[in-house]
Amino acid sequence: MNSFYDKFWNFYKFICVVILSVMVLIVFVNACMRYFMQSGFVATEEVLRYLFLYLTFLGMVAVARERGHIAVTILTDALPKNVRTVVYIIGYLLALYALYILVDGSIMYFEDSDTSRGQVTGMPYQIIVGCLIFGAFGILLFVFRDLLQALKALFVTHEDFPPRYVDEDLKAALAKQQEQSTDNQEHMEK
Repeated sequence: MNSFYDKFWNFYKFICVVILSVMVLIVFVNACMRYFMQSGFVATEEVLRYLFLYLTFLGMVAVARERGHIAVTILTDALPKNVRTVVYIIGYLLALYALYILVDGSIMYFEDSDTSRGQVTGMPYQIIVGCLIFGAFGILLFVFRDLLQALKALFVTHEDFPPRYVDEDLKAALAKQQEQSTDNQEHMEK
């Protein structure tokens, strides 16, 4: 199952690289045209705005994949293992509901904006609304993955959820500090 999520993420990452490359190319070409020809493309600002919106929602998918959204875990860290997992499951269910509302509203907005067009490029405004759907779908997939992992941890494996990530550098620094403090204590006792 992880290979599916990895392939999905690789697809989103590829889209992100393409969008960023196109944005850099557009800005570079426009800057060169302004410098050498004293005039640039008028539509670049609008196109860059559309691409930046897609890049923003792709970034949200990247953060959802890593479980990197800002969270205050002072309460959940103090809870027992099973209670903490249940709290995370409730949070994921609420997130799924919020994403459902986002997708449903985005689809309604997508249908309502079929006559709106960009002022300079004439591109349909539905392209902008599409980034909401595109981004919400990616976040939805990774929230669903985390929900399944939490349910598995609660009922099958009885592991700690979410998994505790250990920073190896911090762990080594703490071990070195502990070793130095014991050496200092032994030296003080002599």
